[in-house]
Amino acid sequence: MKRIGTLCALLSICSQTSAFRPTNNSASPPDRFAVRRDMSAQTQYDDGLSKQLSRYQTREPIPNDRVFFIELGFGNDSHGQSSTKAAVRACRNSIEFNSIPSIQRLIPDGGYEKLKLDVLLAVPPKYQSGLDLDEVAKVFPYGNVRFELQDGGMVAPSGIAIERLGDVNDDMVVVCASVTVGH
Repeated sequence: MKRIGTLCALLSICSQTSAFRPTNNSASPPDRFAVRRDMSAQTQYDDGLSKQLSRYQTREPIPNDRVFFIELGFGNDSHGQSSTKAAVRACRNSIEFNSIPSIQRLIPDGGYEKLKLDVLLAVPPKYQSGLDLDEVAKVFPYGNVRFELQDGGMVAPSGIAIERLGDVNDDMVVVCASVTVGH
């Protein structure tokens, strides 16, 4: 009961705060990509990763009014230090509990073929150069995938390096994913 009382108090405070109240303003919502564009512009990737990114950034991000939902996930590679394996697991984690059976009705003129996926990956800088976006893209069974990267994720100690598992140190590589689905 105490949790319910705390939640009600929090909701009451939030509803009195202007940031949480709906407005009558018909202006479009804030640009959810502005901060990420600024971050991406400051980040320099090696040539291989830059070329991969350019192949997956051939369209603009999904506009706010065409977003269906946003799912988050994380993945890690406990042994082997593979940012690709961690990113694949993060993307799979973000979409594995979803089904969109009505997509044919929701997307004008095309259904699954017109579906767009904006995938933001937060990858530890130390392991970004090993990221294979083509492998990560295979996680998504349909839709036009657009990737963005930012510094993030985590490198945590596993406590042991096992050479036969591909370890070069005891780092666990953790990648976070945000998958925006829309049209």
